[in-house]
Amino acid sequence: MLLHSNSLLTSTCYCCLMTANVDTTNMDRVAGILLAAGSSRRFGTDKQSTLVGGVPMLPRAARLLLDAGFVMPIVVLGPRASEHRPLLAGLPLQLVDNPDAESGMASSLVAALEVAADSDAIVITVCDQPAVTADHLRALVATWRSTGSSIVASSYAGTRGVPTLFAATHFPELRQLSGDRGAGPLFARHPESVHLIPLPGGELDIDTPADLTRPLPR
Repeated sequence: MLLHSNSLLTSTCYCCLMTANVDTTNMDRVAGILLAAGSSRRFGTDKQSTLVGGVPMLPRAARLLLDAGFVMPIVVLGPRASEHRPLLAGLPLQLVDNPDAESGMASSLVAALEVAADSDAIVITVCDQPAVTADHLRALVATWRSTGSSIVASSYAGTRGVPTLFAATHFPELRQLSGDRGAGPLFARHPESVHLIPLPGGELDIDTPADLTRPLPR
């Protein structure tokens, strides 16, 4: 696992990209994580650089974390890291190369947790959910702080999933995940700890080029 930090970049590089943020949610000690190391097999071409609303998916998702108020979000890159890193130039991020990305998404989460180990909670996001907003990401953190629920997940189309917040008490279990299995086992193991926040349109994820023709959430 290789870590590349853009911490020497000034905030001026990013300020022109940020939307106005007057939300007062306390984001301290919560790490924003973007899992972006997928190989795009189903998509057939480089999904992370594909345009959604005129912006490549990868920087679009990274900017959402910044707009939400996460400080130096963690972005995990995979086999195409050398192609994807320039898409993130100028953004104050921590870039992590995952050499084991082909083994599945869990390895990227484990790599991110190495960087976020001292955080009180993490929020996990992916590139291909156009319905996600900065407000929704802040709501996950605000709900965790107000309810004490150790898992705050998004709900859509009768299911629950990312973006999801996990408090640090679940980090050991997350490190045990492997392959392409998500965090579903944790939801099942700790039902009393799960709080759900509706994410309208969250079921739309861009897995194939055909998904780009579907109406995007507004």
